Amino acid sequence: MACMEFEMGKKKCERYWVEVDETPIQLGPFSIFCEAEEKRSDYVIRTLKEIRTVYHFHYKKWPDHDVPSSINPILQLIIEMRCYQAHYDVPICVHCR
Repeated sequence: MACMEFEMGKKKCERYWVEVDETPIQLGPFSIFCEAEEKRSDYVIRTLKEIRTVYHFHYKKWPDHDVPSSINPILQLIIEMRCYQAHYDVPICVHCR
C-alpha cells in the first residue's frame, strides 16, 4: 500500500485492516484481524489473518501527487518483502488510492 488513508484532508484509501488486538473487521464474508505489526521508519508490516496469512506492507511516506525523494527505503521494503514470499511465483499486489 503506497498511500495514507488521509492526505491533505482528503480520503485516499479505504481502511481494510484493524490494529493489533482490535475486534476483527467484517468485510462481506471475510473476517479479518491483525495478528502482528512491525514498524519501520518509512513503512509498517502487518500480519493480517483470514483463512490465509497476508503480509501488508504499508509505505507511509509516499508523497501525494509526487514521488519519494530517496529510493533506498523503497528498495529496503522490496528486499524485506521478498523475504516474506515463500516462492517468487507468490503474487504481490501494490496499490495506492
